[in-house]
Amino acid sequence: FYSGIGGYHTALSLLPNTPFSVVGAFEISSNANLVYRLNFPDTPVFETNLCGLTASKLDALTQTPHADHVTSEANHVTSEADHVTSEADHVTSEADHVTSEADHVTSEADHVTSEADHVTSEILFVMSPPCQPFTRQGARKDNLDPRTESVLHLFDIFSELESLPDYFLLENVQGFEFSQTRDRIMAFFSQHGYHVQEYLLNSNQLGIPNSRLRYFLLARKRPFPVDGKEGTIRREVDMGTKVQPALSQYLDVNPGPEYELGDKFLGKWGRLLDIVTPSSTR
Repeated sequence: FYSGIGGYHTALSLLPNTPFSVVGAFEISSNANLVYRLNFPDTPVFETNLCGLTASKLDALTQTPHADHVTSEANHVTSEADHVTSEADHVTSEADHVTSEADHVTSEADHVTSEADHVTSEILFVMSPPCQPFTRQGARKDNLDPRTESVLHLFDIFSELESLPDYFLLENVQGFEFSQTRDRIMAFFSQHGYHVQEYLLNSNQLGIPNSRLRYFLLARKRPFPVDGKEGTIRREVDMGTKVQPALSQYLDVNPGPEYELGDKFLGKWGRLLDIVTPSSTR
């Protein structure tokens, strides 16, 4: 939800040994969707106002194709076993051999069917709702701001889903943690038995040369392994030792004059800019 140009999708792609499938990306901005489709052409992108999204639409997207695939494979192997058993009935000179083959394939079918019974696809909902209603530089109208309608609508329809997701990840600006919108979302998690952890983290804490403090909410059905009272805002996360790379690792060597800021812009906004160099680490 609020998929933008695919930041969450990119982040998931960087996780080692973590197979996943994005079954739907929802974004109202046509320009953002153009970039998303260019980056991830195989992902369904829905250009829509989330206030019009329904629970039935989400239910249709969050099926378990992997389990269906394994079940289909089991059916195929079972069919193969039936074929070999039939062959055993009609071929008398090699009946023992073919019957043995049929038993083997039937056993394989039972194994794959058992695998299908145990396959479960865990569902993760990720979202970055509009931050303007909560930013410290804005009017901070919170749930009275029309831009919060979509996220509140989402959590209303989540209660109507046939099967709730296993995980939630929500990102926003500092200040969201004190909002009534956050309180309503937390009420949803409490009602449906989720465990929640909240964070205020700066991207430079994760080894990224950018100073950007953001609020993160993680919710899941199983308890978290890390001890700590829910409702406490955590400001640290154990990521091991991180070496801060320089900005030069992310910059084009010769970006071209079209990316230079003009004198008129600098005269008006230059004093508000955080001027850094290629060797800067934040």
